[in-house]
Amino acid sequence: MHEPLAYYLTKLQTLASVGTKRDKFYKKLVGERFVDLLWHLPSQLCFRHRIDHIKAAPENSLVTLEVTVELHQPSLRKRSPYIIYVRDSKQQKLELLFFNAYASFLQRSAPEGKKIAVSGQLKKDSNREGIRYQMAHPDFMGPVTEIDKWVGAERIYGLTAGLTRSIVANAVDQVIEKAAELEEWIPDSKYPSFLQALKMAHNPQSYDNLAVTDIARERLIFDEFIAYHLGLAISSSRPKSATLKSIASYDLANRLEDSLPFKLTAAQKNAIAEIRGDMQSGAQMVRLLQGDVGGGKTLVAVIAACDVVDNNQQTAILVPTEILSRQHCSSIGKALEPLGIEVALLTGREKGKVRDNVIERIRSGAAKIIVGTHALLEDSVVFNNLGFVVIDEQHRFGVDQRLRLSQKAKSAHILSMTATPIPRTLVLANHGDMAVSVLNEKPAGRKIIQTKVISADRLNEVVEQLTNVMNRGNQVYWVCPLIEESETSDYAAAVARFEMLKSIFGEKVELVHGKMKGLEKDTAMERFAEGEATLLVSTTVIEVGVDVPKATVMVIEHAQRFGLAQMHQLRGRVGRNDMQSFCLLLYGQPLTFQARQRLEIMRDCHDGFKIAEHDLRLRGGGEIIGTKQSGVPKFRLSDLVQNEPEEAKVLEDLFAKAHSIAMEIFKEDPDLVSPKGLALRQLLVLFEKDKGEQLRKSG
Repeated sequence: MHEPLAYYLTKLQTLASVGTKRDKFYKKLVGERFVDLLWHLPSQLCFRHRIDHIKAAPENSLVTLEVTVELHQPSLRKRSPYIIYVRDSKQQKLELLFFNAYASFLQRSAPEGKKIAVSGQLKKDSNREGIRYQMAHPDFMGPVTEIDKWVGAERIYGLTAGLTRSIVANAVDQVIEKAAELEEWIPDSKYPSFLQALKMAHNPQSYDNLAVTDIARERLIFDEFIAYHLGLAISSSRPKSATLKSIASYDLANRLEDSLPFKLTAAQKNAIAEIRGDMQSGAQMVRLLQGDVGGGKTLVAVIAACDVVDNNQQTAILVPTEILSRQHCSSIGKALEPLGIEVALLTGREKGKVRDNVIERIRSGAAKIIVGTHALLEDSVVFNNLGFVVIDEQHRFGVDQRLRLSQKAKSAHILSMTATPIPRTLVLANHGDMAVSVLNEKPAGRKIIQTKVISADRLNEVVEQLTNVMNRGNQVYWVCPLIEESETSDYAAAVARFEMLKSIFGEKVELVHGKMKGLEKDTAMERFAEGEATLLVSTTVIEVGVDVPKATVMVIEHAQRFGLAQMHQLRGRVGRNDMQSFCLLLYGQPLTFQARQRLEIMRDCHDGFKIAEHDLRLRGGGEIIGTKQSGVPKFRLSDLVQNEPEEAKVLEDLFAKAHSIAMEIFKEDPDLVSPKGLALRQLLVLFEKDKGEQLRKSG
């Protein structure tokens, strides 16, 4: 390994001031390499003023002054301080207090009769005996010749138990002192060099030097963003597949569109055009289709699937839940039956001969569109000619799951869909250079859902109003956050609420929750979808995709327990017709400040993209990969989420710029073998982006 780079990767344990004694503390605070300590930038500043005498200092200020040691008074009893009495140049007495101190060390550091320098927080204590000046545990105490070191701006680092500000600062200085410059990976830039930026960032002289807009910090943050995007591009790359047959027949799709009782929105037409452009290119499509709830993503995917069927290939639609997969299969099947397209369903519930028959029709190619849950990933499922993979609600599937389906046909086009609008920063963070289509329009005739925030104390009034809604033939969702009561829970559970509402409305009420068996859930959902039941009490299993046009009221009980994105998804279950719909957010106490913010945002905002931005600000970063809803990845030197708006905008722009540069570099030199590429390899190692998980572009 290149010698200057190897120095940055040296174990902190090798520093004399760290050793085995403090190594565990540094591992907890920063990591175990020299560079890990250098990424630990100062978080605050304090300013020490040099004074000639005590009375010239502001109260409770950090001061540095020269004093004469007068007397040592060891601890008189347990828990009392060791006191050193000193006097300033005006003979004003000052008490230096030390708790749990080593007497021999203090006597060596401050011999009686000698002049020394001290620096710390000066406190003024008034009592019956007059005014006393004290300094508890001076930050610095030593020879007068060192007094200038303790004047001016002092950096403050985040700490952990076992480490102090001065110990960490000294370790940083030791590491930086012997660090060498590395080959530049941003040539001809406006920034200082990498090593210069590190030195400047660790020696701030004003509060401006702590901001992300400081030239040194910006340089280092930019480095980390470039390393992130370049590492993601490298680990996401896949071997170029053979040229695919261009899909250019749209007969089935045109017939489907002509049969629709409504017109496609401009956003849907644009997304279809972008997908067709990819499929005509001869290269594999990897595209993300994102849009607000009710924006018509499924229809866009079905039209694209018709194009694939026209090319004599199959489409697989991976869906996160059985309820949604069955509804998709039913609605897609009805729409495509007149076109002679067979739609098959495969979930974990299909067993025996039924399952064998579905698998055979998939294998033979008779089934052209296959809707299913994780069951589609099983090895026994073999496609005849898989040309198109649709991943619905992609954030609910881990990378490995998405990969397993896409690898059943390595050249299949891939369309990932999400009903959770993703802010620009999150798209870049999670999907790199993946092509993105956006549906930001609602179908014509849809009205804005009126959202009301209501105290749970008015529960009886809400129930009374539902009687009128249901008498008009409309339907109601009632969502609860838990399945059953617990001793520590003070909010309603779905089972208890179901029993209460059933006592009022009788057989019109159905219940759906995650612990029910599949057949039970389907039966309950079917009764609700067919209008036999008019009130559905549920946990959040109905959050995604369930489509019941006559549902006009969504009640979310204990809404303060839900996140913004989840509430917006639930609200999207109503308002799917031309009637006025309502979302009632019932809240209980205590109501935190942040919970109140979320409820107010939901009441006042109906744009899913704006709600997603708010959610990102309130919720913060999360996992980039996995079954949890994706969030912004965490970085060592910055936070893309928890910032003031102005700083957030600077970071987002820098993040986008770094993405653009990383993509250019990767396109020109994917193996990083040019001089610039070799320099960038150092950057990847410094930020540990050289051994990333193989995140393929599988959505």
